[in-house]
Amino acid sequence: MSEKSDKLRAMLEKEKERRIKLNNRIEILERRIQEEDSAEVNEMVRTAKVTPEQLAALLRQSAATTPNPAALSAVGATFGKEVGADED
Repeated sequence: MSEKSDKLRAMLEKEKERRIKLNNRIEILERRIQEEDSAEVNEMVRTAKVTPEQLAALLRQSAATTPNPAALSAVGATFGKEVGADED
């Protein structure tokens, strides 16, 4: 093989290694984002006193905006009243 071909192969190997490292970094960041999103949802559920299902419904309704805990609490109270009325 020629010297030029050997250099190209070496460059290719380095780039493959860089791609593997980059893919690993991307996976780590994606996992961290998922964990952060999950923690945020759990905190919203905890502070608003709504069920995860109620929160999911709220988030689907307002996908463009993030509901604040006070709004979620008010909606949770409304859901609670509706559930209580249905049980009567």
